[in-house]
Amino acid sequence: MGLKGKGRKSLFLRKSLPVLILTICLLAVGVSAVRRSVYVPNVSAVTTPSSLGVYWDKACTKPISTISWGNISVGSEKDVIVFIKNLGSNSVALSMNMSALTPSSAYLKIYLCWDYSGQLVGPGSTTEVTLRLFVTQSISGVSSFSFNINIEPGLGLNKSPNISGDGVVSATDMATFAKAWMTKAGEPGYDYRCDFNNEGIVDLTDFHILAAAWGH
Repeated sequence: MGLKGKGRKSLFLRKSLPVLILTICLLAVGVSAVRRSVYVPNVSAVTTPSSLGVYWDKACTKPISTISWGNISVGSEKDVIVFIKNLGSNSVALSMNMSALTPSSAYLKIYLCWDYSGQLVGPGSTTEVTLRLFVTQSISGVSSFSFNINIEPGLGLNKSPNISGDGVVSATDMATFAKAWMTKAGEPGYDYRCDFNNEGIVDLTDFHILAAAWGH
């Protein structure tokens, strides 16, 4: 190969090298993004008593039995808007909790909150709520998960105030609660166990629940 040919080859390599490096970097970022996503292969079952209905639309014509969360990036959150209708004859407050979380190692690594603030829902009336699923950074090692969403009449106690699980609500639980005081879901220091009504903030409502159970 002559000098002219070698020069053209060298010029081609110099022009191609930055493009090649950029392509490799983009591919690496893409692979990293895929690895830092979790997939929910199974939908969340939505359970309610016969006195409540959960729907996709405000007219309450599209009932919900399951919610598919799809792909969710680690360290992010995802919202789903639903409409809850009181099918009973009395005004009710509402509660929501997660159950049957699989795998159990995902406990506190993912959590579900909602924006329901405790208002009564009259007979035949509907309230719009947003369910917000949080996937924390600590979920590494969990590639998939599933859980049930239980929506029921009754305000407030969606989890036990006995945060430590030692069988009595005491100063140990208060110490854990104090660390999470006034933190919001997704913020550093937020502890899902202390957010007893699942509103996404550890506040005075939760403190009243803890205080009412003190010593029991």
